[in-house]
Amino acid sequence: MDNFSKNTECFVNWLEKNAKIKVSPKIKVKDLRSDSQGRAVVAIQNVKRDETLFEIPRTSVLNVTTSKLVRDYPWLEEKFLNEIESWEGLILCILYEMEVLKEKSQWAPYFNVWNRPKYMNTLIFWSEKELEFLQPSLVLERMGRKEAKEMYEGILKIIKQIGGEFADVAVYFEFDDFAYIASIILSYSFDMEMQDKNTDESEEDSGDEEEPESKRYLKSMIPLADTLNADTNKFNANLTYDSGSLKMVAVKDIEMDEQVYNIYGEHPNSEILRRYGYVEWDGSKYDFGEVLLKDIVDVLKETLNASTRFLESCIDILRHNSTIQDLLEGEDIVLNSYDCYSDGESVPQSTVLVQTLTILCQIPGLSEANEKTLERQVERVIKKCLQLIEGGRVTESYCTTWKRCITKRLEKYPLAKIDLFKVPSKKDLLTNEDLRGLMAQRVLKSEVESLRVCENSVDKSYKTIPDQKLLANILKSKATTSEESAAKRPCIQK
Repeated sequence: MDNFSKNTECFVNWLEKNAKIKVSPKIKVKDLRSDSQGRAVVAIQNVKRDETLFEIPRTSVLNVTTSKLVRDYPWLEEKFLNEIESWEGLILCILYEMEVLKEKSQWAPYFNVWNRPKYMNTLIFWSEKELEFLQPSLVLERMGRKEAKEMYEGILKIIKQIGGEFADVAVYFEFDDFAYIASIILSYSFDMEMQDKNTDESEEDSGDEEEPESKRYLKSMIPLADTLNADTNKFNANLTYDSGSLKMVAVKDIEMDEQVYNIYGEHPNSEILRRYGYVEWDGSKYDFGEVLLKDIVDVLKETLNASTRFLESCIDILRHNSTIQDLLEGEDIVLNSYDCYSDGESVPQSTVLVQTLTILCQIPGLSEANEKTLERQVERVIKKCLQLIEGGRVTESYCTTWKRCITKRLEKYPLAKIDLFKVPSKKDLLTNEDLRGLMAQRVLKSEVESLRVCENSVDKSYKTIPDQKLLANILKSKATTSEESAAKRPCIQK
């Protein structure tokens, strides 16, 4: 028996004997390395919808309220709950359990089934060369390396403050060690609602009508729950909570020999790779591509001869004008990028922004107007555009412009290479770099496919009208407003 199998057997025994986790006889932890899926939970009998697959007592969940770190240093509890962020707190607890308590830790058999760094593919483990495979995906901007370095430095300081045996860990705790624990948390943790110690059943049933305080959640490691693989299309189980335990419940019927899948959230392949270190080879149900604000600006400059200065002024007004913010009910429409989903829908902010800017670019003489005149006109135009869009209509130039924006974004991708992409076979012997290259291609393919679907459906979501119809309405409103203002002014006698 290899170490993988031994660790699995010890973990399964620990689940029921030590962690007191009630596991249904209808499921089993299996070795699916032959399918490149590691450990997984598989149904060994038919499971009906709403059946409980396993139940975990809260005392077996690892977080800042259950770790022995807080029992050994009681003064830390208040600090963890009110001063230190949940992420940092959980990293410290895991580090204490793994490096100070070691085999004496309550969770030692659980730690032994965690992936080792060499088998992890979250982006923090990728080399600069490997990260280049992901260009031009914006997932590279969401990696947070700078923030990770700052968190690492902060954790070293806290370890030294705690002192005792823990202080010795700071001597050899390097950034790579931090990255490993942080990646485990990013990949496998759950946000678990915190129980109020001062609440009992009598208080819950007291009929008090005061508004409840906002719920608090703790980053938590939940044994067995994180053994489930996840899939946005195949998920068939979900984790639920009650006062004393957590339950994994089937959300649909599960056939014998079928794998039990959870879902980590409505993430595209890019986020699945960044957070969890894998991709869904057939594409995520929630895939999307992104069009940059810069793409929109560049297209308007090329097609409507708008100047950079004029567009920047309009965008600045759209971003900061209080009247416009009231119209938008505080919703920002000026974003760094705009999501284009695999079902052909784009975020509504992109529609409002592009429609507004295309009309502003067509108003005669507006680019030469003074600041106050421009601001009033932007207010008027966005109000009319919002009315138009709410009525299910857009102008023809909006459709043309938005298509060109998507096309411009697509031009940044290595389309010829992406179109040749093939899902790797189980028989393929891949180096880690080869695997990461293929995962990167799958991410880019997900984004390209989403952008193409949106490009082809631009004029299907709305009814189109000629731009002149909207422009005439706007300019007429302006003239009417000017005439009314003139009529109200007193007549000056010569």
